[in-house]
Amino acid sequence: MSAPGPPVAETLGNGLTLVTAPSVTAGVSTVAVHVGVGFRAEPADCSGLAHLFEHLMFQGSAHVEPGGHFRQVEAVGGRVGGHTRHDYTEFFDVVPSEALLETVRLEADRLAGPRLDRATLDTQVEVIRAEIAQQILGVPHGGFPWLHLPPVMYSTPANTHDGYGDVAALSAVDVAACERFFADWYAPHRVVVTIEGDVGDDAERARIRELLAAIPARPASAAVATDEPALTADRHRTVAAANAPEPVWAVGFRLPDPLRSPELYGACTALTMLLPVHAPQLRLTARCGWYGVPLDARTPDALVLSTYPRPGVAAEPLTEAMRELLDQWRRDRPAPGVLATARSRIRLGQYQRAQRPGHRARRLGAAQLLFGSVGVDAAADPATALDRDLLDAASAFLLDQHVASVLLEPAATAQVPA
Repeated sequence: MSAPGPPVAETLGNGLTLVTAPSVTAGVSTVAVHVGVGFRAEPADCSGLAHLFEHLMFQGSAHVEPGGHFRQVEAVGGRVGGHTRHDYTEFFDVVPSEALLETVRLEADRLAGPRLDRATLDTQVEVIRAEIAQQILGVPHGGFPWLHLPPVMYSTPANTHDGYGDVAALSAVDVAACERFFADWYAPHRVVVTIEGDVGDDAERARIRELLAAIPARPASAAVATDEPALTADRHRTVAAANAPEPVWAVGFRLPDPLRSPELYGACTALTMLLPVHAPQLRLTARCGWYGVPLDARTPDALVLSTYPRPGVAAEPLTEAMRELLDQWRRDRPAPGVLATARSRIRLGQYQRAQRPGHRARRLGAAQLLFGSVGVDAAADPATALDRDLLDAASAFLLDQHVASVLLEPAATAQVPA
C-alpha cells in the first residue's frame, strides 16, 4: 500500500500529463482519464461527436475486444464510468489495487487507438438515440436548463449547440471522420491520466509511466476558441416543450474566471448554496456550472438560478426578483452565525462527495486538464469564501451584468413569440 501524499503532476515524453495522488484507501486504486475534447470542441455541423466518441472508446482497441474493458474491470469487482462535458471527456475505473497495472494497460491501449468500423458507429448512434429518448425527451423538463439556456446566453456555435447529439448528423459520420477526430483530439498532449488511492510501489509506478509513455505522440492542433463578449442587453426566450408538465424558468449569469479571480469564484459558488436556503418560498434551484458542479468548465461558464413560476408570469419580473434577492446580500449582510452554519454545511457536502468512489481522482484530473493546476479547487473553495466582503463582491459582480433567461412551458399552453 502506498503512503499518502499530495498530488504530483508530471509530463511524459509524448506530452501526456500523469497525476499521481496517493491516499489511504484500503487497497483501492482509481484510474481517471481526462481528454481535452468536449461539446465545445466538436464541429458545428456535427453536434454530439464528442459524446459519440465517448461511446466508441468502449468498443474495443488493438488488444481488447469490444466490451472487453467493462468485462475485465467488472470481473475484479471494479467500477467503470465515462462522461462528456463542455470541455472534456472523462473515463474512470475504480479497482482493487492488485488490478491497477492491468487497468492502466487497458486505458493505454484504447488511448493508442480504438476499433472503428461502420457497424460500431451505427450501433452507438442508435444507443445515443435511445439515451435522448429516455433521458431527455422522456423525462419531465429533461435537459433543462443546460439544453435550452445556452442558445439564449451565448452567440457562438461552440457555446450554443446541443452537445448531447444530433442523431441525423451523427448518422452521416463515417469512419474516416472518426479517425481524424481521434487523431486531432485524443493525442497524448491533450490527455491527463490520474492515478489515485493506492498508486503502487516504485516498480509499479515506473511500469505505469512506461505504458502511458508508449502511446504515440501526435502533432498539436489548434484549440477551439470558446470565449465571447458579455451580453449588452438582457435576453429572454420562451420555449414550448412536450416534456414540460408545468412552467419552469432559469436565468444565467456569467461566472468569473477562476484562474484570475479564484476567491470571487468561490464566493459565487457559496451564493448558490446560500440563496435557496434563505429564500425557500421561491422554490429556487441554484447551480454553479451547467450541471451544478463548480470548476467543471473553462470560461465562459454560468451561474444558473431556476424556479417554477405561476402560469402567465413573464421573464422580466422573474429576473428582477432574482436581482433583488442578490441585492439583499449587499444591503443586509448575513450575520457571522449564518456564515458559520453555512461553512459547516458546505464542508459536510464536500465530505460526502469525497466519499464517492473515484471522486478525488476525477476532480484532480479535471482541474489539471481545464486549469493546469490540481490546486484550483482549494483556491476557489466556497467554504473559505464565506466572508461578508467577498459575498458582497460576488453579488455586485453578478448584478453588474446583463443576463439571459429561458421559460420552458407545456407545449399546449406556451405563447411563443413569432
